[in-house]
Amino acid sequence: MASPINYDPKGTSMKSKTLWLVGAAAVWCLAVTAAVAEGTGTKEERAAACAKEAKGLKGEEREEAVNACLKAGNGHASGNGHSQQNKMKYCNVEAGKKELHGDERRAFMSSCLKG
Repeated sequence: MASPINYDPKGTSMKSKTLWLVGAAAVWCLAVTAAVAEGTGTKEERAAACAKEAKGLKGEEREEAVNACLKAGNGHASGNGHSQQNKMKYCNVEAGKKELHGDERRAFMSSCLKG
C-alpha cells in the first residue's frame, strides 16, 4: 500500500499549526479585552471624571462644564488623558467665559491645550 504524499508520522505539522492557532487566538483575545476596557466605564465613573475636570469652576459654570463633558462622553474613566477635540471644547468654553479676544485668546488657548 502506498503512503500518502503529505504523511507526517510524528504529527509535528499538526502540533505546530495548533500551537500557532492557539497563540493567535490568545493575542486576539487580549487585544479585544484591552479595546473593550478602554471604552467602558460606569456613569458614576464618567461623572466623577467630569467633576474632576471642572474642579476650578464654581456654580453655574461648573455645572455647564460637567454637563458638556458628560454629553461629549469625555469622562476618562480609563485614565488615558484628554482627547484633542475635548481639550479644544473645554479651552474654548473657558476662553469665552473669560471674554478673551485676539492675542490674549490665542495665548490662553495655547497654554490651555498644552496643559
